[in-house]
Amino acid sequence: LKSKLKEKTGEHNIFTYNAKWKGNIVATDHLKKFCDDVYQNLSEIIGKEISLIEEKPALEREIDSHEAFGKDRAEIFVGRVEILEKIQNYINKVDKHPLTVYGESGTGKSALMAYSVQQTREKNPEAKVISRFIGATPESSDGRALLESLCRQISRAYGAEESGIPTDYKELVEEFPKRLALAAAKKGPLVIYLDALDQLSDANNARNLNWLLAELPENVHLIVSTLPDECYQALKGKLPAGNLLELRPMPSEEGEKLLDLWLKDAKRTLQTHQRKEVVVKFNTNGLPLYLKLAFEEARRWKSYSKKIELSSDVRGIINDLFNRLSLDENHGEMIVSRSLGYLAAAKNGLTEDELIDVLSEDKEVFDDFKRRSYHEPPEQRLPVVIWSRLYFDLEPYLTERSADGTSLMSFYHRQFSETTNEGYLSGETKVQRHKQLAQYFKKQDLYRDPQNQKSPNLRKLSELPFQQTNGELWDEVFETLTDFEFLEAKCTYIAVSTTGTGEETRKVHGGVYELLEDYRRSLEKYPSS
Repeated sequence: LKSKLKEKTGEHNIFTYNAKWKGNIVATDHLKKFCDDVYQNLSEIIGKEISLIEEKPALEREIDSHEAFGKDRAEIFVGRVEILEKIQNYINKVDKHPLTVYGESGTGKSALMAYSVQQTREKNPEAKVISRFIGATPESSDGRALLESLCRQISRAYGAEESGIPTDYKELVEEFPKRLALAAAKKGPLVIYLDALDQLSDANNARNLNWLLAELPENVHLIVSTLPDECYQALKGKLPAGNLLELRPMPSEEGEKLLDLWLKDAKRTLQTHQRKEVVVKFNTNGLPLYLKLAFEEARRWKSYSKKIELSSDVRGIINDLFNRLSLDENHGEMIVSRSLGYLAAAKNGLTEDELIDVLSEDKEVFDDFKRRSYHEPPEQRLPVVIWSRLYFDLEPYLTERSADGTSLMSFYHRQFSETTNEGYLSGETKVQRHKQLAQYFKKQDLYRDPQNQKSPNLRKLSELPFQQTNGELWDEVFETLTDFEFLEAKCTYIAVSTTGTGEETRKVHGGVYELLEDYRRSLEKYPSS
């Protein structure tokens, strides 16, 4: 093993340490040098990577997040040939109306849209292709922020000035058609993909789709997707019937091919009776999401596994997963229920450190850990390995999203969030989880460096009023939303912005609209008596 490591990494990345025996134990003298070497060799690299993330302008970060999200969804894709051809035919012909793909949750709309984005770029290299997977980032879920980022990206694609783009929602609704019209100059067609319109927030009543044009400017193509809900009804009233495409359940042969690709990628195989269990249950609903969940369970089976029965629907198979993880021989009910509950209670998701911190401060969790542990913990903090073990079992069902200047963990699919809410975040339990998160974020400093008030703690600014409101801490949320220092930090902060004149550092006021949403949410939930 040592020889192979040297071949792979080179001698300069190999560090050798001599450990000495003291009596009947190994001395730890060499550990300080080991820690120093790790710090010296990794800190500079890590610092450079962090600076690249922090210096990237907000719009570029938003675009990159959606590109990464789409690439992940389209990585292994099978079938759907007919509906993909209809999308390409729509792009290649003159049609002034948007095109809508609708279907039940779990039918694979996001994967279809992501694959179609790739296909359009390959088949139409002259086209300006813009994609937003609504819900992948907090900004994309907000109608105002979504329209502003689209207007800016369209303007850059066609070399237009951005300075005239407003920030007010009503003004953006009026500006959006003007920016779309930039494509009429024949500098290449504009193709926009907007996935999951149903994921838009309540702010500004964006789900009524009054901002979405029934007739598009020349040279513009707009493809959207949604659940068959209020957004679909709004689209149905705007568009011809031929521009409404239903994504139906996946045929059995396509499902089996997709299963084979996943198994090959995981370097796994199934016994005949095991494969039959997956395929038969998949055929009862035809949902790619169900097949993905069934595959994740089946890949854990041994060739001699006896109990291989799967639930027949998505909610059932998710609950089976939660129940299996909650067994005492696995992770235990306490750590599973609280970890999932805190993730679901977070506004935008949580970092690993945040989740471990909150779990460590939860007395019931820590007492349960001490009861199950063979050793007394050296500090009042949950060992990272406890979370890591659970994370590796949950990893296929979690995703990373960019928010509040960092990368956060959240659920891969909304049905995971909905099932978690039903099982671990309802009634008084929900209020308690929000209270604990509110207490955690309240203790944090308002600025990352209290001596230098240029870098506000975006996590606190975002999460604190949300958690206090949902935790029904009315005195505290009143105090927060009338605290001048908090309001100033949220409304104005230093950021790097790219304009037509190049990069410049300036004060921006992006938090103003988030603050208005904090007020709206709090007033909406505030008890009337």
